[in-house]
Amino acid sequence: MIEVNHLSKRFDALTVLQDINLRIHSQEIVVLLGPSGSGKSTLLRCLNGLEEPNSGSIRVDNILWDDSMNAPTKKKAIRELRNLTGMVFQSFNLFPHLTVLENVITAPVTVKNMPKEQAIELAESLLNKVGLAEKKHEYPSRLSGGQQQRVAIARALAMQPQIMLFDEPTSALDPELTGEVLSVMRQLADEGMTMIVVTHEMKFAQEVANRVIFMSEGVIQEEGAPEQFFVQPQTERARKFLRQMAQEPV
Repeated sequence: MIEVNHLSKRFDALTVLQDINLRIHSQEIVVLLGPSGSGKSTLLRCLNGLEEPNSGSIRVDNILWDDSMNAPTKKKAIRELRNLTGMVFQSFNLFPHLTVLENVITAPVTVKNMPKEQAIELAESLLNKVGLAEKKHEYPSRLSGGQQQRVAIARALAMQPQIMLFDEPTSALDPELTGEVLSVMRQLADEGMTMIVVTHEMKFAQEVANRVIFMSEGVIQEEGAPEQFFVQPQTERARKFLRQMAQEPV
């Protein structure tokens, strides 16, 4: 489903990703862990085409982006990558002047030229999936943070992506609202959605992930099954990270 080869990304003199190699299979749930500044979010943004890598290649399904391509071909590949991947950010990024329903139908109608009636039917189904069917005519300002994030998930799903990317989707929420969002993500995992999740929710990583990838300083330090990583991490950097996470207040 996803193949990343020798991917690097710099911002001026700062190297954020360094020689990343990665394979993710269809229906796999991969959690990216690591300290702040380790490159996790930048990796997601490269996969989604929001950031252009400096070198390497990304293949998602049969769409290839490669640094050796000419500019028009790269641009076309980025557009196609975005069509395959849905992304949910830590800030909800809903349009405040649109209702919940309008937020969800905007992209399918404007980007995919989906007929409005079909988009509404799809949006209502997705809002029902995330438990917000009764809120479809509300504006974002009248929703809790957890509800807004669930709308953001429905909006991403409305583009019918093959892969969902989550960039710390619960970091702006208090613990009670976090549970609402993680419940929807668990449901997507159960339904077989391929997912890459950047999170500090260790319990979610242990219970839902098929694989944990630990990053530090722009490099993949280690990866493995959750039961192996959390019980017997292979690197001292990962052990230090897990000790620090265990000491954080709940």
